[in-house]
Amino acid sequence: MEIENLLNLETKILHNRIVFKFVYTEKPITELRMLKTIEIIKKVLDSFYRVEATNICFVFVINSITMPTNMKLIKDFAATFHAYSDVINKKLDFTIIQSNNKIFNLFFSLFKMYYEPIKPLYLCESNESTEKCLTSNNERSKVTNFSDMVK
Repeated sequence: MEIENLLNLETKILHNRIVFKFVYTEKPITELRMLKTIEIIKKVLDSFYRVEATNICFVFVINSITMPTNMKLIKDFAATFHAYSDVINKKLDFTIIQSNNKIFNLFFSLFKMYYEPIKPLYLCESNESTEKCLTSNNERSKVTNFSDMVK
């Protein structure tokens, strides 16, 4: 039996920017699912090393989340990004987290204990605000920037 994904990946090019969109499947966060998710994230981050890959952004759509019982899973997920900090710094423009869920803010505050964003990290509440944020500096200036909140 195959392990179910925690995140489904959609990739598109929007206004000369590569957008990697990860949509949370709302499956419970287990160790095996997290390991599979980390492997998917690593493959995406490995693609950053290709010379032609520039102007990249991540979108994580997380409208509901169940806190994992093993907090080490959050730490392991954050550590994945640490290992790629040099190439993230060079190639990633920003990340958008799309969530309309208040519990997610708790989850994210735990995640932030293990990971400080290298690039701007914006919070959008809908598909519409995410789309605007992807294409407009002006729109990004109107939404919550987690990078500014932690300093």
